[in-house]
Amino acid sequence: MKKFFMMILCTGVFLGCAHLPTTMQKPFVEPQYGMTKIKLWALLGQPQEIEVYKKTDLDILEFDIYIRQDQSPQERIPVGLLNNKVIGWGKTFYEDHISSDDIRLK
Repeated sequence: MKKFFMMILCTGVFLGCAHLPTTMQKPFVEPQYGMTKIKLWALLGQPQEIEVYKKTDLDILEFDIYIRQDQSPQERIPVGLLNNKVIGWGKTFYEDHISSDDIRLK
């Protein structure tokens, strides 16, 4: 019985010292058009980076950048949001929607 309690104590100490990351990395799953930012974050977790641009028509375009870690080399996947709703994703979408006239806010 004493060994059992000692084993539980050691397990508890070991688990208590384990490092837990602050954000959970989820596998990348394609979002849906029109999905809200809250639903996007629930699906994919918080992005590794966020870029915000003020467009010439005064719209604010946000790109939440996710890193695919299941591929080599790591792939950056930007997800575009306008008015907190998904309007597209991927490298081509990102390149098509950012111009030199845009002002980067973040």
